[in-house]
Amino acid sequence: MLLVLLIHTAIQWTIRAQHNLTPFGTASQSSRFIRSTPDGAILPPISNRFTLETCSTTNVDGAPKAWWMFQFSFLSAFITDISIYYREDSAYRMDGFRLYVTNTSTIPPDGYLCYEDPDPGLPNITQNIPCNQLGKYVIYYDTKGDVLTNTGPVVELCYVAINGCQMGRWGPNCTEACSSICVNQHCHPANGSCIWGCDPQKCVNGRCDIHTGACTEGCVTGWVGQYCTCGKC
Repeated sequence: MLLVLLIHTAIQWTIRAQHNLTPFGTASQSSRFIRSTPDGAILPPISNRFTLETCSTTNVDGAPKAWWMFQFSFLSAFITDISIYYREDSAYRMDGFRLYVTNTSTIPPDGYLCYEDPDPGLPNITQNIPCNQLGKYVIYYDTKGDVLTNTGPVVELCYVAINGCQMGRWGPNCTEACSSICVNQHCHPANGSCIWGCDPQKCVNGRCDIHTGACTEGCVTGWVGQYCTCGKC
């Protein structure tokens, strides 16, 4: 019974720590098919069911590339994972897609490649893709095209959730501040651990416990306290 309770608690913590960031930014896409809008991908319902009102759809016009982009309203976010619900019965149009986290809106994307759909075979239309990357933009990008009708790439996203926290935050709903001992106050959304290590201007040899933020070899001269954050104490 205790084991079941611990597992249940761990699952609850994981769910609470994953914060969907799509309410905090704007979506855009390479083109618009009739009345479809890029916001169709970030608004409910969470479903693969296709309508022009609830899915983001680009033109079927033979263009060499198609993309959907999300830009955060804050400087950057640490993205743990991205969930994608593509249009039902349309895996052939999703084939060969790539997913990026970048710091610019450049097309073709020039940032971190989270995922590239492999050959052979068609992708699952519902996917959860781990990224664990810091960035300003998320870009779904396709150059392969519609393999059935040979009409060029088309993006048809019915729901996208971008999970993580704004840089400098972590925990349930990203309400906790990362320790100031972390380099650039950057920590993992799930547990607050210092991703880039500890500030060498405060911790001796830049060494600390990445989970607690405590300097393990003491403080640099001029700083005191468990976390070496007090310079005038």
